[in-house]
Amino acid sequence: MTVLQPKVLWSSDVTQMAENFNKKCVIGLDRDGVLNIDRGTYTIDPKDFEPIEGSLEAVARIRQLGHKIVIITNQGGIEHGLFTEEDVDKLHDYMFELLGRAGCPSINALYYSASSAKNDMYAKPNTGMFKRCEKEHSDIKFSKGYYVGDKISDLKVAMKMNSKPILVRTGYGKETEELINKRFTYKKIKKATKIFDDLAAFVNWLEAQN
Repeated sequence: MTVLQPKVLWSSDVTQMAENFNKKCVIGLDRDGVLNIDRGTYTIDPKDFEPIEGSLEAVARIRQLGHKIVIITNQGGIEHGLFTEEDVDKLHDYMFELLGRAGCPSINALYYSASSAKNDMYAKPNTGMFKRCEKEHSDIKFSKGYYVGDKISDLKVAMKMNSKPILVRTGYGKETEELINKRFTYKKIKKATKIFDDLAAFVNWLEAQN
């Protein structure tokens, strides 16, 4: 069974935060390889969650700019019995703590799939998590925002949601950049995608647009 775990705000003043920090378009974020170093295996123990330099501060800057933030990540190890939903929640609680220390007191939501299977409607590059997010948050429309990732599945799902695909060169981003440059089948994705060295560089560009 696929489990989606929405996380909405870890600030004590939910109403005030919602009023102050979700006025502009949504910025969707993948987790591993965008926020934290992708270790090439599942990151499940909080001690193994190592933020990419400047990434958490970049999330705080996105929030300060007034954008809605949604983290959407595949956690297929649940399906394989490598860890549990409770383990994922524990890791995310630690991530939220680090984000708070970095100056980001809230996000709008977090969703994860318990599978990475191609036929799972919730697993990226399928759109189930994104559509559920839009259904549960009426002010979020991915077609009016961005989705930041490091894998081809991230770019594919952004295209399916008519969201602006953003590729960062952290995680598997350099390999994905080579892939879209080599494969003619990814011509449309390549044309639509903006590429940045990391999340902080994307936010520098985003800030310049405001």
